Amino acid sequence: MRRYFVPEVVQSSAMDCGPAALKAMLEGFGVGVSYGRLREACQTDVDGTSIDTVEDTAVQLGLDAEQVMVPLDHLFEPETRSLPSIVPVRLPNGGTHFVVFWRESGPWVQVMDPARGRRWTTRDALSKEVLLHAQQAPAADWREWAGGGEFVPILRRRLARLGVNRAEQSRLLDAALGDSGWRSLAALDAAARMAASLVRAGAAARGSEAARLCARLAAAPEEIPPSYWSARSADDEAQVLLRGAVLVRVRGRRKRAADEPPLPRELAAALDQSTERPFRELLARLRPEGLAPVLLLVAVAFAAAGVIAEAVLLRGLFDLGRLLVTGGQSLGAIALLAGFSAILWMVEYPVASSTLRLGRKLEGRLRLHFHQKVPLLGDRYFRSRLSSDMAERCHMSHRLRELPELLAHLFRAACELAFTAAAICWLDPGSAAWTLALAVSAAGIPLLAQPALLERDLRWRSHTGALSRFYYDALQGLTAVRTHGAGPALRREQSALLAEWARTGLELQRIVVRVEGLQFLVTHAIAVWILFDALGLAGRGPRIEAGSLLLLVYWTLNLPSLGLELAELAWQYPAQRNIALRLIEPLNAPDEEEAAPVTAPEQPGGAAVDLHNVAVVAAGQTILSGIDLSISPGSHVAVVGSSGAGKSSLVGLLLGWHRPSQGEVLVDGRPLWGAELSRLRRQTAWIDPQVQLWNRTLLDNLLYGSPPGSVSDVAPAMESADLSGLLRRLPEGLQTVLGENGGLVSGGEGQRVRIGRALLRENVRLVILDEPARGLDHGRRRAILERARRRWPHATLLAITHDVGATLGFDRVLVIEEGRIVEDGLPSALAAREGSRYAALLEAEERVRRDFWSGGFWKRLRMEDGRLLDPGAGAA
Repeated sequence: MRRYFVPEVVQSSAMDCGPAALKAMLEGFGVGVSYGRLREACQTDVDGTSIDTVEDTAVQLGLDAEQVMVPLDHLFEPETRSLPSIVPVRLPNGGTHFVVFWRESGPWVQVMDPARGRRWTTRDALSKEVLLHAQQAPAADWREWAGGGEFVPILRRRLARLGVNRAEQSRLLDAALGDSGWRSLAALDAAARMAASLVRAGAAARGSEAARLCARLAAAPEEIPPSYWSARSADDEAQVLLRGAVLVRVRGRRKRAADEPPLPRELAAALDQSTERPFRELLARLRPEGLAPVLLLVAVAFAAAGVIAEAVLLRGLFDLGRLLVTGGQSLGAIALLAGFSAILWMVEYPVASSTLRLGRKLEGRLRLHFHQKVPLLGDRYFRSRLSSDMAERCHMSHRLRELPELLAHLFRAACELAFTAAAICWLDPGSAAWTLALAVSAAGIPLLAQPALLERDLRWRSHTGALSRFYYDALQGLTAVRTHGAGPALRREQSALLAEWARTGLELQRIVVRVEGLQFLVTHAIAVWILFDALGLAGRGPRIEAGSLLLLVYWTLNLPSLGLELAELAWQYPAQRNIALRLIEPLNAPDEEEAAPVTAPEQPGGAAVDLHNVAVVAAGQTILSGIDLSISPGSHVAVVGSSGAGKSSLVGLLLGWHRPSQGEVLVDGRPLWGAELSRLRRQTAWIDPQVQLWNRTLLDNLLYGSPPGSVSDVAPAMESADLSGLLRRLPEGLQTVLGENGGLVSGGEGQRVRIGRALLRENVRLVILDEPARGLDHGRRRAILERARRRWPHATLLAITHDVGATLGFDRVLVIEEGRIVEDGLPSALAAREGSRYAALLEAEERVRRDFWSGGFWKRLRMEDGRLLDPGAGAA
């Protein structure tokens, strides 16, 4: 069953329109799916930017979906059954974007745009946004389809809209269908489209003139411009070039066949984690408090009842004065009133302090859980999410401190509303029906507005998270942005998103104001009628005595005020729920370590690595395929190849960046996943320019990840990493803070700090060197590589380098091209083999060094201790 309103899903980044549109379509047909897991799948195992992949994924997840291509002006015709569908559109900046065309209502179309949310727009406006695609198809197949039951009725209707009478319609169509070729039918289609354009422009009149124009153009198709053809001739006579809108249309849910293969792991996880109940998760964090939350609610209800009792006591004071005749009686009454007030105060104070205490504990537990969870998520999770968005989620957790206080106030307002309505019914039973209507209106109108508020608040918060990316990117890449003049482009993109954020926020506030206004009018109108009727102004006499009239007026007029208070508190619920939802999503993500703890004893020496028919897919693209590799313990293996060949992806399998989509990875004979992967990481030394340098001291950066007691090994590690010169230059030596991302040291110095950190690792069985000396000169690169090999002589070592000559001394070399191992063997043997790819790389490197870098056309300068020196002319 298709929902009337398409669920609203707002993308987190520009690459997420595919999974966002998919989630909206799936949940519109009742298929629950986790947006986070779907995003992760679309950025790892499948390509979320490909419409072919969107179609395949929709079918795999349970929808009857197919990809079709229709002429643009046929898109909203009933015969094409194009809605609901996922349609690529063209953005103003020229990029492509997926949106959901959900339902038609008259001239309006309900659209779910992942960049903006749900909106209603006209067919003509949408037609201008749809991305037109051109594709060749067999001419005979197109003629068979066009002569069938979908194309001809639409073409007849288009002719009727031009005012062509039925007889002329039949004549034109019979003539076109009488031709067994494709040209006549395509020409009539293009003629009708051109005539419609001229009629809209006022250049031709409907009726007989339009009919004559269609007949003339169909007879002389060479006069029709190419833009009006939906099918025209291609270079190959047997082919036609089709032009139209490509879309994935969905006809409903489908039953999964028994013989279908199982879903990929990421898509199965998206289905398994479809239900999101943030407040159930938050309540679980308060479970250690035992009965304290329940007792708090009881105290809040007692305090609300006390407010009603106060009003009754005040009413009693009017009659009490006549009954108290002695001073002692008066003092006793005063004492009782004072005691009642003291009891209420004794309830109010613990309620306030308890709500604040629960809020602090809830925030603290959430922050602690978040920081404990982040190291367990793994690289795959963070590759599909913006770092700035994750930081914003954690930062906003301070708002959840207000949640217990909000719920207590909300519960109190609801109790006061219920008790006040009951008191009015007790005081004036004749107005019970209207009082119930007043209470239901006061509480029901804000509750009915909650779904709309939830969607718009989540949309607004998603835009807020996306906006933080621009600040993060601008700060991270400030030098590059200024150098390449990218500031205007960055500001333009940020300005567009900022305008959408402001529009969403104003839309949210607009709904709040409208609902509050409606609630105010309805509740006050009912309250006035209750008083009007109770006072006898409707033709009957007053129903209650004068002494109780003031109490009735107070309670009746207080009900709308309580309703407004309830509404104001209810408006805060969507914000709290969406903050909790965004924070809990990473907390509920599966840990990277899913296996049972490894009980096998630690093995001495290097790690044995075996890859059997391994393939790796990222974002739907194959980056490794057919990898069969066996590395014996203690081997030193070099990996070479051109940029983008897949060298880093190969070692990324051992670091856990990628999971094989095919085959298996074994280390010491055991599958590399879960706890086995964690154990291997503890025994791995990894040197890569991507390794993070922290805004801490040099000593802290060197010791990061090393076991306690490693300080004594710092000096030899610094010597091996050639850090002595850096240490002398730093103003505070080892206690000098290196700055954000090591910004206070040069690129080469930062790389040597990373090398020093790796040299301090203990019990290393696997060494991964990915361009370990990038940023250093040729001689120093080779020296550091040799020192690393001497430092770990018995560990299994994999060295990725573009310095092909430095690999001649290795035990073995792998040559990777286009994700495959094309050569594997002893470097000297491969270098001597005729036609070897390795030999070609060596020759190319030597030729560049001899003919280019050693050429006499260079002016050679030397930078030393911050001074630029010209060896031939002295200091510059």
